[in-house]
Amino acid sequence: MDFNVLSTQNWSRMFNVWIEDIHVVCLPAAIAPSVLQHCFLRKVRSFARYTSLFVMFFFALHCTHPRTLNTGPVPVRPEADRWDNPPDVFTEAGKASWYGGRGDGFAGRRTANGERYDPAGLTCAHRTLPFGTLVEVENMETGVRTTVRVNDRGPFVKGRVLDVSRKAAGTLGLLDAGVAQVRLRTVDAQGRPTRLDPGAAVEDPYTVQVAALSDPANIDRLSRELGAQFGPVTLQDATSDRGRDVKRVRVGSYQSLEAAQRAAEQIAKFFKDRSVEPFITRIR
Repeated sequence: MDFNVLSTQNWSRMFNVWIEDIHVVCLPAAIAPSVLQHCFLRKVRSFARYTSLFVMFFFALHCTHPRTLNTGPVPVRPEADRWDNPPDVFTEAGKASWYGGRGDGFAGRRTANGERYDPAGLTCAHRTLPFGTLVEVENMETGVRTTVRVNDRGPFVKGRVLDVSRKAAGTLGLLDAGVAQVRLRTVDAQGRPTRLDPGAAVEDPYTVQVAALSDPANIDRLSRELGAQFGPVTLQDATSDRGRDVKRVRVGSYQSLEAAQRAAEQIAKFFKDRSVEPFITRIR
């Protein structure tokens, strides 16, 4: 009779035949059918009974053996928030310092955007980023990060890119060291990297700050020299980190950062023997 694979009765009949055959193999020779008592097949099946028990024993031993784990080096999956930035996101690396400590006179003073400086706020001073820009700052030695808002200008010290408030310094671990190597990027309110507004330079152009002086004679002399070589000079009232009233001497008004950089290079070359350090900043 043909075997129909779609018939459940055929499958059931085949299964019963298979079970019966297993019984014949495992039953003692005395109970097996007489036709098998004195034949070679009887001996084979009797031997197979013991062989099957041997195989079952080692199969059970294999199944209960603990699984060996790979103890080799495991590749580390990068963090989800690693420092990956889309194109056109402003990034910068350098040293960050902090201000607003007890006795330095900055607490309560007007910042460059007109706010009162609050040491307990998460704010910062940056030379070129527009006011209100959110900046994520990472301490590169510890990996600790915080987000601050730009409301002031500075630091006008070679090698430094950011001045943070006292509270931000506490979060980043700068209070004792004073200065640390950091990297920063612009982010939005949700902490996602974001590009700068290209129209910001129209409302607040770039300028080049050449010096911050307190002596009126030096201020006048430098202003006349700069004006003769590089164009209009402006003066901005400020207070130094030592609490002295100074005038920031600045040159030019530039709609692009590239133009301001070219002017800064020319000024640095002109004053190369006088240790002048031009800084690019904003007019406000």
